[in-house]
Amino acid sequence: MKKLIFCLLLLSVILYVAADEVDRIVAKVGNEVILMSDLATQINQMRSAGVREDLLNAQEVLNNMVNHEVMLQKAKELQITVDENAIKKYAENYMQQLSGQYETEAEFLADLRKMNTTKRDLLNYFIEQITENALTEQLVEQQISRQVLVEEDEMREFYEASKDTMAVKPVSWDLKMIIREVKPSEASIAADLALAEELRTRADSGEDFATLAAEYSDCPSKEQGGDLGFFKQGMMVKPFEDAAFELSIGEVSQVVESQFGYHIIKVTDKREGEVRASHILITASATEDDDAREMELMQSIRERVIAGESFDELATEYSMDPQSAADGGLLGEFGERDLPELFSAPIMNTAVGTPTEVLRNEGILYLFLRGVEHPERIYTFEEVREQLQNYLSQVKQAEAYEEWIAKAKAETYVQISL
Repeated sequence: MKKLIFCLLLLSVILYVAADEVDRIVAKVGNEVILMSDLATQINQMRSAGVREDLLNAQEVLNNMVNHEVMLQKAKELQITVDENAIKKYAENYMQQLSGQYETEAEFLADLRKMNTTKRDLLNYFIEQITENALTEQLVEQQISRQVLVEEDEMREFYEASKDTMAVKPVSWDLKMIIREVKPSEASIAADLALAEELRTRADSGEDFATLAAEYSDCPSKEQGGDLGFFKQGMMVKPFEDAAFELSIGEVSQVVESQFGYHIIKVTDKREGEVRASHILITASATEDDDAREMELMQSIRERVIAGESFDELATEYSMDPQSAADGGLLGEFGERDLPELFSAPIMNTAVGTPTEVLRNEGILYLFLRGVEHPERIYTFEEVREQLQNYLSQVKQAEAYEEWIAKAKAETYVQISL
């Protein structure tokens, strides 16, 4: 499969001429020529890339090749440049990815030989293609895209003329939410801190730090005995960093608190501007009791809504999402297709005006409620403003391109002989 993929890729980058085909010039652009073999290769590339046969008309493909060459010559004329080092690095990285599909370098080279090319030739081809693409992209940006502006009046005029043919916004509802994150209680936090203090005492008393880290740390570095390697200032969170750079080699810190939890740090080496440290991380984690407490609260909120209390007021009081809580839990107007996929089924299976069951995902509890129902209607201008702007911009850019390329071709010697 890897070799098949590679062969298909090579079809798009390696030039070849059928042995029985007589080559000839089919177009001239300035001092450059396009050969029949170039055209055949381009069509073959497009076919291997999955382009439909009805789009492979030789005349149309040749016209596009001519346009591309005109753009390249104009880019050079306008002294548009590219970062050659960046392009070479990008091409080299792509080559590495390509060769990485093979079990050995020898297999990769063998496939290249079958295609009558070398790594150097293929790399140079990639560099050439990436360079050409970068030049034409900059040309389009400078000469076309920057010149295209879509005015507010244009968008509104287009909206008024075509709104009746736009897709109809389906039935939607004001979707409201209350969320509660299951967080550790003060008792849980105190227990975690006590464990961190105990481990700090044991480490300071001479117990093997790496063994303690491997057994107790909540950081992936536990697999290396807590070793974090060398680091400079600015690479770690500030409380951790401040403590580490104050320690002497072999010294164990007091318990250090950061947003990640509680750290016990031991510096194992130092060099100019860097320290090497190991640590034990104890994260404040919620317990089953903490989970049960939050679930009980959410269940009681749900029952209060069913009993007639205001969802909006309860959301403002209890929801941990500040933005929606400030608006009575309102998330916005949602149709069925707009709902979060994870919760779409339970939301739609619950009657309008009734809160869903308490839903859970990754330590967060949710209550949703479909409020006011809005019948299907035509989208408002504001709802489709962005799409209108993008569409009209694309239309105007296409028109501007056609005008620009026609002018550029008129200023360049172009002869097509197909």
